[in-house]
Amino acid sequence: MFGMVRRLRRDERGQALVLGAVCMLVVAVAVMSSVSIGHGVYEKMKLQDAADAQAYSLAVKEARAYNFLAYTNRAMVVHYSAMLTVMSYVSHAVYLDRTIGAAAKYLKVLPGIGPVFAAISAMIKAWVKTVEELVPTLVRVLTELNVSLWISQEAMLSATLYDLYSDAARDKSIHLTDPRAEVEPSMDDNDPFRDVPLPALYSDPGTLNHSNGKNFLHVLDDGPRSSSPWMGADPTGMATRGRLLNRNQNRLSDADMAKYRLLMGSMANAVRRNWTAQGEGPVLIGRRWNLRLCLIVGELRVEKTADSQIKSFAEQFEGNRNDQLFASDDIKMEVRPGCGLGFLDWSTVFELRFRVAADARNGFHQEYGNQKVSAHHPWKGITPFVTSDTSFFNPWKNHFGYPCNMVVLSKDMGAMRGNGGDESGKEVFQLENLSRNSFMRTRGSGKYNSDLAQNGPYGPRTTNMQEGIQESLLDMTWRYVGGKQDTFAEEFRARTGGMMAMSVGRAIYHRPGQWQEEPNFFNPLWTARLAPIQTHWDEQHLRFLIPTYRDANWLFNGLTY
Repeated sequence: MFGMVRRLRRDERGQALVLGAVCMLVVAVAVMSSVSIGHGVYEKMKLQDAADAQAYSLAVKEARAYNFLAYTNRAMVVHYSAMLTVMSYVSHAVYLDRTIGAAAKYLKVLPGIGPVFAAISAMIKAWVKTVEELVPTLVRVLTELNVSLWISQEAMLSATLYDLYSDAARDKSIHLTDPRAEVEPSMDDNDPFRDVPLPALYSDPGTLNHSNGKNFLHVLDDGPRSSSPWMGADPTGMATRGRLLNRNQNRLSDADMAKYRLLMGSMANAVRRNWTAQGEGPVLIGRRWNLRLCLIVGELRVEKTADSQIKSFAEQFEGNRNDQLFASDDIKMEVRPGCGLGFLDWSTVFELRFRVAADARNGFHQEYGNQKVSAHHPWKGITPFVTSDTSFFNPWKNHFGYPCNMVVLSKDMGAMRGNGGDESGKEVFQLENLSRNSFMRTRGSGKYNSDLAQNGPYGPRTTNMQEGIQESLLDMTWRYVGGKQDTFAEEFRARTGGMMAMSVGRAIYHRPGQWQEEPNFFNPLWTARLAPIQTHWDEQHLRFLIPTYRDANWLFNGLTY
């Protein structure tokens, strides 16, 4: 008996079992901690991917909207150029009818060659009749087409603005990337878009929706200012631009109207073809030619000139004609003594003007000097279009007129989300066998276990005892992320549920290679990209969502602004 006891006391077998149990506990805790952290990282990556996808998606929509504005503006310019071309046909046809046609009417009585001139006269008459009947219809159709393009521009702006008002139900890209992602409250208007008056959506400057919408629209020439606290009753500027269609309000003295009339008129005049702009062609039948004859007593010069352009007149000019589609074919006969004496001036002895115009008073034909025949070509004038007003004032902060949008998503990391008080769910990362077993209930330092509320930098602190929890060696509960001793952490948890991700998308004007062109709505070169958050314009939200941003604001200002 005693021998057996002595052998057992000297026996060293089983020591590894004790060490193994202790090590297995440590390994189990380490593995479970790694799994918990891994799940947390995975969930954060999914949430960040969802925020990035949404921000980039919104930036793509903004870039496509700007490109659409550029394409439609270019189409309008082409239409105005076409109007100028057909008006040149009218002036040239009038010139042919009053010169060659008039001569052919008398020459057709000549024997032998008379039938040739008769045919020429008939052809010119037919051409004049054709352009007189066709051109007014073409001008009217092209004008209405430009109005339709403007309406489509306004529809694109409204549709894109609607997309910027984010909510989880409408933004499919969010839930496709992370089904558990939630739109941060200030990005959700909390009401169906169609069920509230439009001004109500623009009146609150404290929401990301308002900020994203204003930042998208402030690039517009009639859009809201970046510094404005609200976007107004006409955020896209549609009502302002629409005044161009009102003859009584479309005045050159009005700066809002003049900028559109002069800009589009200059653009259209700049793209005219040579035949339309200044004329070209052979002697007698061309739009521009020059003929010189040296006579015994002097030199004779006959000049045929042409012109075509959009003109804008002030309201005092001839009863407020405003914009005109103008075309001319003029002949001037000049003489001077001697031949080849370049130091002597020319003297005008004869001049004919063949001019036509389309305007708000039905246009006119001007023939033989100052004689005008009206009611030929009605034209409403320059129609509305959307243009940009980019600013290089404080460029880093205003991003050279590039619109930005901020996306803030959150995710509730607790599983206690059952309906009707159902509390059967478990914390996402809480391991029940660890958090509820006694060996995990060891108290910590007890620093925050006091029942007495203490005042902190953000207000009264919430203690562990008030929250109904105890400090532990290992607490995998995400319910208390963000800290548990100040009101900021409480509000952070209330707003985000424990996890948050932010992203910024930006629409930029880009042309490969060396370029110095200012961003505009006439060249479709807008594209999208993600942008650094700290360079974003909405510091109000950044200061709340990222406390360290407030602490390091001086550093950001020193480096990026």
